[in-house]
Amino acid sequence: MNDIENRIKKAQSDSAELEQLLSDYLPLLKKQAGAAASPLLDYEDRLSLAMLTFVSCVRQYTENRGSFISFFSVCFHNRINDEIRRKNRYLKSIQPSGFDAAELEAAAGKASLEAYDREQERLSLCEEIDRLSEAIGVYGVVWKDLPRICPKQARAKATCRQLAAAVLLNPEFHAMFFEQKKLPQAQLASALFISPKTIEKHRKYIVTLIILLSGDYPGIRAFLPQYREVIPIEDGNYH
Repeated sequence: MNDIENRIKKAQSDSAELEQLLSDYLPLLKKQAGAAASPLLDYEDRLSLAMLTFVSCVRQYTENRGSFISFFSVCFHNRINDEIRRKNRYLKSIQPSGFDAAELEAAAGKASLEAYDREQERLSLCEEIDRLSEAIGVYGVVWKDLPRICPKQARAKATCRQLAAAVLLNPEFHAMFFEQKKLPQAQLASALFISPKTIEKHRKYIVTLIILLSGDYPGIRAFLPQYREVIPIEDGNYH
């Protein structure tokens, strides 16, 4: 049983743990709510549904359901669709008698296509998250820890971006990172005149930044536009 499963098991009988779990995963819920755009549901409605679904999933979850995040994502997607269908039924029930049925059908068809596109984007983003989780895991970084390890100050973030750029653009640092699976902390400290303690403090964030910029993660980068400030990424991968 992994850490999240242990926390879920505790949260099923501990309201304080459930509240903390919900708080810790709020960034994920906001991301899911943002991706589930619909003209019938505003962001606040979608976020409320995400939070309610998360709590419900925690209470229902058992190990045989597989990954909790995947379980939640499916349940949230289904709940959003149910809510959209409910609102559509209501709108049809108050439809003016003079409304063109063909127009309604065309609008429904367009909405279905848009919903399909959003679902494909959601699935693509989930696949990216799985790949990134695996890639950073090699360096001892866990996906769920990212909100916690992200620097709070703009200056610290800028320093981390500078360090990530150095690894990607310096052949020696690049080889040490990708071939030896090691962040060249001492070399970076010497080359960039940055405190070794600072590099060690933000090591996991720097590692994630390097992996994110060097790989094919357009969906994740779209949520994190500040990463594009490090170096140009239009030319493709760096390794």
